[in-house]
Amino acid sequence: MLDVAIVGGGLCGLALAHSLRARRVDWTLFEARPRLGGRVLSTPAGHGPGPPLDLGPTWFWPATQPSITRLVADLGLATLPQADDGRVNLLDDPNRAPRALAFDATTGRLAADASTPAQPGALHSGAHRLAGGMAALVDALAARLPADRLQRGRVLQALIDHGEQVELQFLHDGEPQQIRARRVVLALPPRLAAASLRFNPPLPEPLASAMAATPTWMASAAKAAVRCAQPIWRGRPGVGNAWVTHPQAVLAEVFDAGPADATQGAALAGFVALGAAQRPAFRRGLPMLIDSQLAMLFGNELGATEPQLLDWADEPFTCTETDRQEDARSGAHPTYGDPTLQQPLWDGRLWLGGSETARHGGGYLEGALAAAARLRLRLTAAANDGPPVAAAADGDIAAAPAPASPPGAPSGLAPTTLAYPGA
Repeated sequence: MLDVAIVGGGLCGLALAHSLRARRVDWTLFEARPRLGGRVLSTPAGHGPGPPLDLGPTWFWPATQPSITRLVADLGLATLPQADDGRVNLLDDPNRAPRALAFDATTGRLAADASTPAQPGALHSGAHRLAGGMAALVDALAARLPADRLQRGRVLQALIDHGEQVELQFLHDGEPQQIRARRVVLALPPRLAAASLRFNPPLPEPLASAMAATPTWMASAAKAAVRCAQPIWRGRPGVGNAWVTHPQAVLAEVFDAGPADATQGAALAGFVALGAAQRPAFRRGLPMLIDSQLAMLFGNELGATEPQLLDWADEPFTCTETDRQEDARSGAHPTYGDPTLQQPLWDGRLWLGGSETARHGGGYLEGALAAAARLRLRLTAAANDGPPVAAAADGDIAAAPAPASPPGAPSGLAPTTLAYPGA
């Protein structure tokens, strides 16, 4: 019988699989989509000339996010700092040219006029991107895992506790499929799990309420990315960073999304300003509207291709109806890491994961790795009949270094050498 069933092939699920394999814990990962990565999605470089385009998470912050920074380094992935001269091209009137204004990191506001000096790096706080798009991270992790343990196209419908084991009921190509495992990890946004899965016995009401009340980060957002002929914005104030705040705005925020080497292509990306409820009415005209707005910001000589668009509110494996209803609320980052979501269920046979369960870095890639580290310690301790692992002060399980590779480990088992806390 399968020891651990991991449901969800985003970064948390992949990192946990990586860790369990390194410790010889029997696992299989089940992903509803035909692809891995969850909210991590980059368009392939072959889809039009130029670089891959991130339509999900784009950044990580080396100064404050050690786990993702170490993982990227251990995987040997090339990174580049986000272009940031401390200024933003503000377009607050569709009838006027944009103004390059300094960003004040202390207040989060722009200067009143262009005479205020800018502080390089103030806008993005030292954010970095992956040179091959954030999907390079997913590809690198998946390449180090056995392909037959990564089961795609499995849509979980229900979980039934049978005492010593849990039954997972999936749909695969429209056909029902049952799997049994000793333990199950839901490496999913808690709200999505609460809305889409049937639990037997039902989850305790306080837990079900906490899951439903936990917003899924970027669930109702939409992103657009455009390949351009040349990065003409790089020699100008703002280096591609722009905010559009007038009522007719199509993209609320724009930034440089291209490679460091301009000979390898150029790109801009941004977040769609229209709310989730508005976007369907504008869908057909969005490419033209985006092209027009970018021309207002940077000129007609961009040589932009048709935008790549992704509306996450249309993704049933990310966004729930509650997320759509909450779309009009403030865009401030939610508070994550509710301790209720970190407790074992069904006598340790069911665990909740996903970035939203982490207190440190919750909602970000860092949070996905923090959740994977917590689960790894709990699951490996249970597999080895070890003592309970205490929770750290920040609500996540304290990360411990990975042990040396066990004798006889398969040659080339790269996961055992990674040093990030989830490994």
